Amino acid sequence: MPADRAKARFQEFLNTAVAEHNFSSASLMIQDASGEVVPRYERLVGIPAQNGCCFYRLTLEQSDRCIDELIKDEASAPGATSRFALAQLFEITKWRVNGEEVPTTSSVSIHYGQLPCISTFFQFETVEQFYSVRRVLEDIGLCKLNEKHLKPVRTKKK
Repeated sequence: MPADRAKARFQEFLNTAVAEHNFSSASLMIQDASGEVVPRYERLVGIPAQNGCCFYRLTLEQSDRCIDELIKDEASAPGATSRFALAQLFEITKWRVNGEEVPTTSSVSIHYGQLPCISTFFQFETVEQFYSVRRVLEDIGLCKLNEKHLKPVRTKKK
């Protein structure tokens, strides 16, 4: 999925299914045979790349600037983003289910550029919450949650 579409759909997911979330971390890795791309991103984020290709512990603002730059690169040269791997991680502390805020300890990671994907680490108190979030993700067209991952949490009995 192109970065611009993934960004818009991910934002729609956050706005629709998530009542409260926090940005956790971001990183960017660049394959730059020309030697021209990494310096451009160093200027963009205001820090030097580590090992000449990697940016770790980016802020939300820095990573958003990188995503916007990836989108520009993708628009000007299709396939250009195959040289990039940008990941953002968010902690989700409350779902929005049927207009209600529901606490959770979930997280989601979205990857742009090379091998784009979304990795979900979701927890739900009820099956209804699972189906509500699943429906939002499917309606948006971001990803599908599989029922095989819906397993009860085992707790120790005292």
